[in-house]
Amino acid sequence: MRASLWGAVVGVVALITAFLLWGWASAAEEEPYTRVKERYIAAVDAVCERASRQSDENEPAGLAAQVNELHRVSESMTTTVSEIEAIAPPGEDAARVRDGFHTPARALAAGLRELSGRAEAALRDGREKEARLAVERSLEPDENEKALRAFAAAYGFRTCAGE
Repeated sequence: MRASLWGAVVGVVALITAFLLWGWASAAEEEPYTRVKERYIAAVDAVCERASRQSDENEPAGLAAQVNELHRVSESMTTTVSEIEAIAPPGEDAARVRDGFHTPARALAAGLRELSGRAEAALRDGREKEARLAVERSLEPDENEKALRAFAAAYGFRTCAGE
């Protein structure tokens, strides 16, 4: 009888210990996730901040300057997206960040490169109206930009969300 009582006590103590350890481990897992996410957001926002500081505050005068600025912006966006993608998000957020942020950012950069190429070719060939339209189109709101900014705001980014 004594052995079975002792076994029951040990079993209950083991069960309580396992439960407490599970609860402690769960709490410990959440704390690092929060810190990892905060560091990720800070790193990505720093990339966005650097990119935004590179942008011209003054609108370029003349079509040639506008086409050159569009080229610079498209290159900057492409570089910025690559830098952001090189920063690892928290593991459990990787797919969500890729789909909600990286994919529309890549599409936005590709669209800007395409418009830049069109504007440069049109300007080179003397088709100023076509070059101007490409520049104007690059300044219009883009669905990819809206999507990535909405995701960025919801995820907790500040600079990348346009705040």
